[in-house]
Amino acid sequence: MSLWKRGRQYWIDAVVRGQRYREPLHTTDWREAKDREKHRLSELALRPADPAKRGRSYGALDVTAAIDAYAKERRAQVSPRMVAYWTENARPLADFFGPTKLRKITPEQIAEYQNARIDAGRAPKTVNGELSVLRQVLRHARLWYRFQEDYRALRNTKPPVGQALTDNDQKKLFRAARSKPEWIFAYVASALAFYCGLRACEIKGLQWKHVDWKNERIQIRRSKTPAGWRDPSLNEACARALRELWSRAKVVGFAEPEHYLFPWHGRNKKIDPLRPMTAWRTAWRALRKAAGLEHVRFHDGRHTALTRLAEKGQPDWVIQAQMGHVSPTMMKTYSHIRRKALDEAAAALEPSFKLKFPRHKAVKRAMKENCDLVMSQSMSQSGDLKKEIRENLKEVGSSGWIRTSNPPVNRLTQVCYLVGSCAFSSDGIRAVTGCSGINCSLIVHLGEFEPKCQTEVGARPLRRWWRVDLRES
Repeated sequence: MSLWKRGRQYWIDAVVRGQRYREPLHTTDWREAKDREKHRLSELALRPADPAKRGRSYGALDVTAAIDAYAKERRAQVSPRMVAYWTENARPLADFFGPTKLRKITPEQIAEYQNARIDAGRAPKTVNGELSVLRQVLRHARLWYRFQEDYRALRNTKPPVGQALTDNDQKKLFRAARSKPEWIFAYVASALAFYCGLRACEIKGLQWKHVDWKNERIQIRRSKTPAGWRDPSLNEACARALRELWSRAKVVGFAEPEHYLFPWHGRNKKIDPLRPMTAWRTAWRALRKAAGLEHVRFHDGRHTALTRLAEKGQPDWVIQAQMGHVSPTMMKTYSHIRRKALDEAAAALEPSFKLKFPRHKAVKRAMKENCDLVMSQSMSQSGDLKKEIRENLKEVGSSGWIRTSNPPVNRLTQVCYLVGSCAFSSDGIRAVTGCSGINCSLIVHLGEFEPKCQTEVGARPLRRWWRVDLRES
């Protein structure tokens, strides 16, 4: 902002909300010009932005310059992480669009960008995130109306990676975390994630002044968004882990209210309690490897916590108060129905009465008539014959060798079961095909017994299989 004199009058030259204004103040007096400048700047600050002017100013920039200008303009309104996200996603956009001006980008080019990134092996979610940055800049420049009807986000075909750990996996993880004293930070952080539902950024931002020992609460004042600020209650597991960390922090003098629970670690074992820890990737990888759970992410602790709350039947508003702002869509993403809950659901669907399909005489008659391709004619099922077969079965058992042709009889008897249209041996290895039936009956190869009758097909004797009802008379 500056005042300058053109001829005999003073002019204003200022930039307000990204727009440059060069206007005369219609005065030759310096003091009056200063007062008019302040008044004019306050008017310009209240004036709504001119879409045409913003479109012209941003439209003349390439993608990189436009995203940089947008980030500088919005940096006071968003978190530093969001500014870093915009800058990071500007790189692949700049590589593809190059020096193309923002107003020269077409819907066809955006579709080509999607295809090129997919061909490069990028996930649909990654491509959609990159184009979301470009979409924000185009909306800010009042140029998105040209793409609104043609743009379609890529469908995410990749299954979600989040998971809820079983109780056994949790025991393995925390048993490994307790095995080494130097893993105390990983142990406490895991407890807060799995049993309090905190995000990693929320855990790193905790200071001792945020821990309310009397009421067993913890204050979250650094989160993904301001909606995540909350005061969740601590259960006994989390409170016990925090007390253990507090006792160790007092020994080294890192227990002041402004000190971080997870202080910054640098090279040569330097520790600064006034700075938060930036990452615990190395410790977490070593911990999950020791527990044999290399597929588990740290964020799966939050998935597990929300799933446990959902399975316990907690209302959505209680879950949101404990876990932070979770929309109904994110509730579906974070809540994983574990196998134990599915087993309980199956048990709940069990009927109160016993279901059993009866064996009718018509079914037995149909089996007897339709099994002529394998079985011989029905034999007389006298009481003496059934008793003799039962005694031989108990003595020698089954050979377990079945074929559609006559097998060598290694043992005295051989047993198989007729199921549907196949007969299976007693050990389930081979099957006799060609049978037709509805329910199961016992088939016995008589071996050394002489058959009462035999069926011939084309002057060729069929194998001697006999359907015998061995139930007690």
